Amino acid sequence: EAVRIARPWGYDEINLNCGCPSGKCSKSRADNGWGAHLMSNPAVVRRCVEAMADAAAPGVEISVKCRIGTHESLEDMERDGDSYDTLTRFVDTVAESGKVRRFVVHARCGILSGISPRHNRSVPPLRRDFVHRLAEERPDLH
Repeated sequence: EAVRIARPWGYDEINLNCGCPSGKCSKSRADNGWGAHLMSNPAVVRRCVEAMADAAAPGVEISVKCRIGTHESLEDMERDGDSYDTLTRFVDTVAESGKVRRFVVHARCGILSGISPRHNRSVPPLRRDFVHRLAEERPDLH
């Protein structure tokens, strides 16, 4: 619906933000939430971008902003660490329909509870290596 509303404005790209770790994102919906909570269900994100691409004007690129992964809490992040496989599973699942080729990857995981969105921009460690590796291994994505 939002993509159809945006059509008259002539945007050349429309982005689905799957990177916001705000607690408000989880409280808004009982099922998948939104923002970074969507990363736990890449098939839903794939269906969203498919619908967005179908509703977009010709030539409009659909992109996805995401993080390298998510953890419920700082304790979970410290115990489990970050997983490159989590990032690639998300990206590969979303990209398999061919409707999205651009991913904007925030090189930190998202902590979904216990810290603020502001602290999510500095507390989880940067994993630039994940982003560089993803770009190397998937040159068809940008």
